Amino acid sequence: MSQRNFPSPVRVKSATAGLIISTAWEAVEFLKRWPGKRGREYRIAMQHCLDALDGLISAGKARLSFITAVRSAGLLE
Repeated sequence: MSQRNFPSPVRVKSATAGLIISTAWEAVEFLKRWPGKRGREYRIAMQHCLDALDGLISAGKARLSFITAVRSAGLLE
């Protein structure tokens, strides 16, 4: 299992500072510590990032799902 690099990094807000998420693995780690409600967008993002790690979908598709989730939670920088 590789980290599956995103086509371009995603800047997100965390409790202490801004973070730059560059891989599906980093996205999964961020999603594990999700600060808000774990709704539909969250669940899709988690599944897509895990699928990208398994090589089932592209890292680009996982990135788009991750962006949708962080934007809906107000965590996109």
